[in-house]
Amino acid sequence: MLKIGSIRWKGRCTKHPRYNPEEDGEGGLVGGCSRCLQLLEIYLSHKKTLGLLKSFGPMRDSKPKPKTQIADPSDDRQTSLFQY
Repeated sequence: MLKIGSIRWKGRCTKHPRYNPEEDGEGGLVGGCSRCLQLLEIYLSHKKTLGLLKSFGPMRDSKPKPKTQIADPSDDRQTSLFQY
């Protein structure tokens, strides 16, 4: 079993704080900045990982859902509420 926790991470280039790899992509890189390239690489790796997780299959629920009880037809305690 593989556990992947959800983490929040904000990374910015100190020279180019407005660079956003999600919106700007590779075309938004300024002068081949190594930190911006690393941000782009992190973004692309994250996007690929999410795609692989989704293609692998749906996530299982950690706890089984409670089973609903089927009403006994001979039990008429509340049926008068639904009669017209």
